[in-house]
Amino acid sequence: MTDLTFVHLTDLHILAGDEELLYGRRPADKVRGVMAQIRNMDVSPDFFILSGDLVNDGKEAEYRRLNQVLDELRAFGAPLILGLGNHDGRVHFRRVVLGEASTDESCRYYHSTMFGGLRVIMLDSKLPEGVSGEIDEPQLAWLAEELQKPAPLGNLIALHHPPVYCTVEPLNEMCLNNPEGLAKVISGHHVHAILSGHIHYSHFTSFQDTLSITTPATAYILDPGSQRDTRQTDGWGFTLGSLRGGQLYAAPISENGQIVVG
Repeated sequence: MTDLTFVHLTDLHILAGDEELLYGRRPADKVRGVMAQIRNMDVSPDFFILSGDLVNDGKEAEYRRLNQVLDELRAFGAPLILGLGNHDGRVHFRRVVLGEASTDESCRYYHSTMFGGLRVIMLDSKLPEGVSGEIDEPQLAWLAEELQKPAPLGNLIALHHPPVYCTVEPLNEMCLNNPEGLAKVISGHHVHAILSGHIHYSHFTSFQDTLSITTPATAYILDPGSQRDTRQTDGWGFTLGSLRGGQLYAAPISENGQIVVG
């Protein structure tokens, strides 16, 4: 059975220039820190998943800067599976990153790719306003059709918003609004896991017939031990995933920094 290795990155929050700071940090430098960590590991990723909040404000200039960062990631020689989050702008993303002539911000970006028998599905949970997410009915119908197609090694689904509650209480209202719709569609299918980001820290829990795996953010991490308030840590993280013998293994890797009360 084919073995595969992948890296899940989320919440890059790239800014337009290196002189700009996000809470005193340079997000592009955080991505480079992740890349350096991966290079020091004994792994060779077959693909990267980037599940949204690629940039911080959805601006065209930020996507031009993102393209430079993505080119550095492409040096690993592995495909990049891109998705969008609440901080992204679909029109600028499509124009600058995909090279499409887009004018419709409401046109959702979801797709699937096969890797040696494993189907990787990227969903679009971005809403026009607010920070919570939702998967619309046309997208759920598309997902149901995709899951009917053969995938000898099963399916891996990624989206920005977690379909489960958070242990950090202020984040609970910011997750996926309609997890029951997603649960109904994936029920009975071979889905290894649902990968997400958005909440800037890692947690694992059951969801329908599979697992919800939330990856720590690249830009900065929220302290999972602060359950009533959000506290930032000046760190970064990612998830290293492997499919071995038909089973999914996921290892969240974090570089934690000083806690900042915020």
